Amino acid sequence: MLKQEFLSQLRAGLEAASIEDIDECIDFYDEMISDRIESGMNEESAVAQMESVESIINNYKLEKPVTRLIMDKVQKSHEEAKGKGKGTLWIVLAIIGFPIWLPILIVIFALLLTLYIVLWSIVIAIFSVLVAIGFAAVASLFAFIMMFTGFVPIPLGIFALGAALFLGGLAVLLWHPIWSLCKAVALMIPSIFRKIKKGIA
Repeated sequence: MLKQEFLSQLRAGLEAASIEDIDECIDFYDEMISDRIESGMNEESAVAQMESVESIINNYKLEKPVTRLIMDKVQKSHEEAKGKGKGTLWIVLAIIGFPIWLPILIVIFALLLTLYIVLWSIVIAIFSVLVAIGFAAVASLFAFIMMFTGFVPIPLGIFALGAALFLGGLAVLLWHPIWSLCKAVALMIPSIFRKIKKGIA
């Protein structure tokens, strides 16, 4: 396949999928193929090494919000019904089923929103534990310093020093695993929603 044929198929697929910023997408893949040709590859080989048109279109579909994907799905269903001469029946069934499918749709969106909030809450909660330990270590060290001014009794100051050393060591020890866990959960969130979108698309 030659470059122009590939780009034409890509443009047609993106337009059919109602993707925004099609020109930017086409320019990106045009430049990518041109760079490979300039590096010594022939045009057919450069195009052959690209992702398939279907794969590119699916990736762009997954960038859409869930609401837009559902709307596209509904629109496609309506167009298919119209193509079979059942467009009016489709509209009638949609209106009759409104009391059923609207609450289901609301529940789905509520569940997705809850999942999103819970996952990010886990990240924030885990990181907050580390921050709290760090602040407690600093506060304990401050209490130890205040011992020299007479505001804190000597036994309490010595205890505060021990607490500062323990909490500071704990914060240093937990920093890497907690940071890694936070990053893993943060990276998992887009992956989960991408799979949900893939199921919708």
